[in-house]
Amino acid sequence: MRRIHRRGALAFSAASAASALLAASGCGQRSAPASAGAPATAGPAASPAPGSVAITQEDIDWFRRSTAEWIPCESGAPGIVPPDLSLEQFGDALEAGDTTASPVIDRFVKVSAAFFLHASFAPGHYGFLPPFGKRNAFDVTDEHIRLLQHANWRTFMIDCKRPYGDFTHYEIDMADILGLKVTKDAKGYAQIGSDAEKRMDALHADMLYALQAYIRFARLGPGRYVVPERGFAQTVGRPLCRPVSATRIAMYQRALAAAGPRPDTRRTAALNEAAAALFALD
Repeated sequence: MRRIHRRGALAFSAASAASALLAASGCGQRSAPASAGAPATAGPAASPAPGSVAITQEDIDWFRRSTAEWIPCESGAPGIVPPDLSLEQFGDALEAGDTTASPVIDRFVKVSAAFFLHASFAPGHYGFLPPFGKRNAFDVTDEHIRLLQHANWRTFMIDCKRPYGDFTHYEIDMADILGLKVTKDAKGYAQIGSDAEKRMDALHADMLYALQAYIRFARLGPGRYVVPERGFAQTVGRPLCRPVSATRIAMYQRALAAAGPRPDTRRTAALNEAAAALFALD
């Protein structure tokens, strides 16, 4: 059975190859990216880091007004819905290109990508004020963090058919991510036992509250942050729960510089690989 964490290694390997290709084309390394959680203050003459966007305290406060909502399809899974939009409006705007909601979506993608790549989020006891659902607080564990990191994210929502891997029997994927024992029955099907399945089901349901805790409490300060373009951020974005490494940011910046304003197919593919590597886990 495929291990979920292998995706990170494969994406990093692909992006390394892309970086080597771009370097061979004469693209040198750009200036260092802005540090996560702090503004870039290199001086009045300093240029913004390539691929960076400004995230203000107003943006951060606005993002914290987002809500975690349960998507009731297939197995069901949580996702993040922007402030002042319903889940239905958000879905329509993404799928149909609703121009009236476009500024909200553009802002949401930018700020969410900055959180996903540069914010820190740790296990702990988090109080909800106002209450979320019927809960005043929630205890985020290491297991919740690992599942947030390794879930199948699709446009800031966890895939409700295959939330954590290749199985529609998602409890098996969860057990694999969490390092639980997975065996095979007489027919060769993976199984974890009824008790473990019940625990995985409860853990999956609690991901709604873990995600809401992330929205309200993931740590990110105002500043300039390197994020991929909207199309890449929507398709490969996932909460790392720890700041992305400077190595991967520099790799993405080299790909971005080489792509130019009118990238050809080869350059676009290299940029896509580098963007995917930003969100890959070690």
